[in-house]
Amino acid sequence: MRGPRRAIDSLDADLASIRQDQLLELALDDLESLLQESDSDPFTPRNGPYRTGLDDLALTLSAAERLPDELTVRVLLPPGTAATVPIVQAQAALRRHASDAASAAWRDAMAVRSMGRRQLPIGAPIAVVSAIIAYGAAYLATVADSTTVAGLLVVVAMISITVAWVISWMVIEAAVLDWRQTGRKADAYDLLARATLDVVVEEPNHPSGSSTVESGRAP
Repeated sequence: MRGPRRAIDSLDADLASIRQDQLLELALDDLESLLQESDSDPFTPRNGPYRTGLDDLALTLSAAERLPDELTVRVLLPPGTAATVPIVQAQAALRRHASDAASAAWRDAMAVRSMGRRQLPIGAPIAVVSAIIAYGAAYLATVADSTTVAGLLVVVAMISITVAWVISWMVIEAAVLDWRQTGRKADAYDLLARATLDVVVEEPNHPSGSSTVESGRAP
């Protein structure tokens, strides 16, 4: 499936930065937007996503094939702005929020997996019985003397095999697959809970260009 080109290019660049430099950059209007949704005018252009910066970072990390052991989160602020709190304090807040989000995502993933596992003792016998009925109806359809009876048996066989397939797949999917995406997001938040925060402010250098000034980095 081909996705939107702009989104593909942006994600590929972010994933390359994560893989090569253990660095993930995010442009925001202010540092507060890292942990809370902005209450600015929705019709006014803004830097960064229309969600919290933390959630946007987690979305990007969830798309990575492998997460790095360490990560630096670099927040890019527009010219003329500055961090409103010390960087150490902002990093501590980022880690607290990320740790809480990791816990919530992991509990959500385990709830889905537990539901699938609870359904296995019920779903497996239903699937087996339905498969046996489907096999038996299909066999009887081949030896039936009446065309009408044979047709009814074929319908029974088709319905039974569908029930067997759907129930067995739904149970297995819930127990084995469905929880993994949310679990992956929990891993992303957990990495952010250990990340180093780096805040950078872009300031104009002269009318035709700009320079990047590092505002601060937490130890």
